[in-house]
Amino acid sequence: MNKNNCVILVSSCDVFDDLWHPFFTLFFRYWPDCPFPIYLISNYKKYNDPRVKTISVGEDRGWATNMKTALKQIPTPYVLAMFEDFFLEQCVDTKHINSLLEYASESKAAYIRLFPSPSPDKFFSNTLNLGEISKNASYRASLQASIWDKDVFSEIIKDGETAWDVEMKGTIRSYQIKQPFLSVKEPALYYNPRTAVIRGKWNYDVVRFCKRDGIKINTQKRPIYYTGAISALVDVIRKSFFGRKIRTIPVLGFLGVIIMRKLRKLLD
Repeated sequence: MNKNNCVILVSSCDVFDDLWHPFFTLFFRYWPDCPFPIYLISNYKKYNDPRVKTISVGEDRGWATNMKTALKQIPTPYVLAMFEDFFLEQCVDTKHINSLLEYASESKAAYIRLFPSPSPDKFFSNTLNLGEISKNASYRASLQASIWDKDVFSEIIKDGETAWDVEMKGTIRSYQIKQPFLSVKEPALYYNPRTAVIRGKWNYDVVRFCKRDGIKINTQKRPIYYTGAISALVDVIRKSFFGRKIRTIPVLGFLGVIIMRKLRKLLD
């Protein structure tokens, strides 16, 4: 499989332009030998890097419509689609990605999920440790980083839908597609499973990772989502030896449960 058969297609819009610099800095750091042309979907803005081609789709008409507009400008039969908040955290094995692309072509696969969330649920005979995503599986058309047959991808998505609509309704539409939907069992692309942005705010863990890697994050435009980190800390305390001991003391245990419930409600 060569670069004439596939492109990297990064889904975004102008509202998320503050993610472009950290995304592409990490992308080229952890995939320096990426052999495929790279396209970024935007509304009007352009990312000024000669390695990245910007597809400006104009006024935002919904995720699916923007994506369908962009796909019409892609010259290859396959796209490796990902979002701008999938910040790479480990080096990419280009040879492995090429093998997956070759297999997609040979097996006429509709889709190969590169991040197993959810994981495949059905055996599929192959030498690349791939599993099949059955027609009964939830999120069969998950928008995790994936290799898509471009024509199937365009068929799955419908104008006006959000990305979440596509994952739910597109999964139902995928039942009519005979080509196999496959997934890796171990990530072929490593990024934070909760993504870099949660509810419009920076994922605290990703901010820490970027700081470690010397990547500047604009927290003035987009604040940090501390809730997830605090909730995880609460769980650690609750499951710790100290937390379990407290729960064995009648009054303190009862108060502890009430406090934890109130704190969780507040965080949610």
